[in-house]
Amino acid sequence: MQSICTVIVAMLAITGLAAAHAGHGERAHEAKEQQATAHPLPPTPALPPEGGLVGAVDLGNRAHTAHRSAAAKKRILQSIREYSRRFGPFSESGTRGTFEPFPIFPVGARESVDLIMNNYVDLDSSEGGIQDWNCGSYTYDGSYVDNGLLKSFNHQLIGVPVFAVLDGTVTDIVDSEPDQNAEVSNAHTNYIGIHHGEDRYTYYQSLKQDSAIVEVDQEVRAGEQIAMAASSGGGDWPGLAFSTWVPNEDDGWDYLEPYTGDCNPGPSGWENQIDIPVDPVCRDFGISTTNLTDFYSNDIYSWRPPTEGFITLDHDLLWMWTQSTDVGPFSTYQMEFYNPLGVLSHDTGTQWFNSTWNTYRYFHTYFAWDLDGLHTMPGTWTVNMIVNGEPYIDFSLEVLESGETLANRSPEPIIAGIGPLNATADDILTCSVYAQPVDDLDWDLVRYQYIWSIGGQVVRNTISAGQADHLPRLEGCDGAVVQCLVFPSDDEGYALPFTAKVRLAGESTGDCNCDGSVDILDLLVVLNEWGPCSICSGDLNQDANVDIFDLLAVISAWGS
Repeated sequence: MQSICTVIVAMLAITGLAAAHAGHGERAHEAKEQQATAHPLPPTPALPPEGGLVGAVDLGNRAHTAHRSAAAKKRILQSIREYSRRFGPFSESGTRGTFEPFPIFPVGARESVDLIMNNYVDLDSSEGGIQDWNCGSYTYDGSYVDNGLLKSFNHQLIGVPVFAVLDGTVTDIVDSEPDQNAEVSNAHTNYIGIHHGEDRYTYYQSLKQDSAIVEVDQEVRAGEQIAMAASSGGGDWPGLAFSTWVPNEDDGWDYLEPYTGDCNPGPSGWENQIDIPVDPVCRDFGISTTNLTDFYSNDIYSWRPPTEGFITLDHDLLWMWTQSTDVGPFSTYQMEFYNPLGVLSHDTGTQWFNSTWNTYRYFHTYFAWDLDGLHTMPGTWTVNMIVNGEPYIDFSLEVLESGETLANRSPEPIIAGIGPLNATADDILTCSVYAQPVDDLDWDLVRYQYIWSIGGQVVRNTISAGQADHLPRLEGCDGAVVQCLVFPSDDEGYALPFTAKVRLAGESTGDCNCDGSVDILDLLVVLNEWGPCSICSGDLNQDANVDIFDLLAVISAWGS
């Protein structure tokens, strides 16, 4: 009998996996059916004595941002009309293929890594119908934005910047509306509008109150910070709602979807459009001894749950929570607990992670465990979580004697890199952080200090909860070496910093620090870096050695 049940479970899991791969590519009529059944979640099964999955929530449908209101769209259209009247008639209506593509999604985070892409533009014009660019249902009826979510209000409190996606002129700013709302309301959203020429406008909504650092009519550069991401207006989740607008042939305005796919063919509106995941991916995880059922009793999920770096033998229950993306129909999970001797102490076997036909774009689940070994054997345990037969997350669990505590542990080491490849002075530079799956052994929220410099001169210094930061184009800095120094921190301790460097294409003018003048500061750069050097600001002739030839180059360009 047991073998028959195992076969049935396996067949259902295989069916679910196949549906998960197709879930983001469903056609319009299938998307409508999915929308109608997107909210119900499977009932929580009776837990065995050792514990298991306690609760599950589809965050993709719970995360609301203020741009959903008709008033928000109306206000944007009014803003565009007012600005366009000031600058005369428009040229012919544009299409996505005629415009310069966007180099970045304009948030200081890594798209589909720590920025959760929750909704795209709705390409189905019929009332009640939905369809995203990839023929799926990652949208809602009438959506005119591409919506990236931060993981929690806690990330918003640390701060995640928003950037201008291209050069342009600021047309409109609303900056006074409150944010970090826990309940959806009819309040307006903070936003910034930018005109990019060629009759193209972009709007950045859900911004943090009083975070705008630009002014109306100000010229901004691509990659320049303009504000902070938040949840202003009627939103209950932080992030950015980004929209693109062009005139149509009827003297009105249309919003465009930059992403291209089977249901939105043509050239992409992004320089480097990312691949969309189709399998479950762990986006956040934590352990706690706080009763999470009580923690979520107010039905608000936009705060990160409590986390602790250890448990003691006399704990009541061990709670675990995780956020994941692209969880397909009838997905399964399995957890394996190995004691400090490396012996498998408990194996849950294959259990349902969700048991519906829906694909959850952003899924929150939490578990409670009461395992005998965790009350009797102190030491470092290892826990492996498996979803749909594939590794999901592996981590160490510290179990201490009753009354003991564990000192804070700094975040785990990172690496960082600057893109794009073969960067020029006309490019937005992006410093991306690549963290380990468990970026902090205490499950603390990690923040990053980005210090950008050229020839020892700091040009940007910011702290962000996001795993990326951007630097505007550096006009006139051909051949310059740009450095991004990243300090990870959990607010109590720092991990080892990581330095990323890139040399911009072209020949250097002798202006090592790119401050517009060749002077004593550039001479000091050469002297301080004297000797063999692979990527150095003082290596003006790029021969991997800072020497007399570089010194003469500075002297010959002195004062220019």
